[in-house]
Amino acid sequence: PTFWYPVLLAIAVAELGRARLGWQDPFDGGSMFALRDGYTPGDIGFDPLGLKPTNPAELENIQNKEINNGRLAMLGLAGFIAQELVNGKPILDNLQG
Repeated sequence: PTFWYPVLLAIAVAELGRARLGWQDPFDGGSMFALRDGYTPGDIGFDPLGLKPTNPAELENIQNKEINNGRLAMLGLAGFIAQELVNGKPILDNLQG
């Protein structure tokens, strides 16, 4: 259980930062649950290596690959959690054999 606390904290910090960039602030006159104009979900303007394609078709292809990789990662994490719930051992203990 103590493994998950820093993981959840890191996820919360990342999501809060992304939400502040992408969502309108309802306390400053914005709408509730509305995205900012010109914001594309997932695009926080961080591309230091210049890997984002400029061609819209290539960008859509990369975005679809990223979505599929994220889904696969979620399935993998669900497997880790299920393994931990089945035998009661922490994940790293299962990996050590």
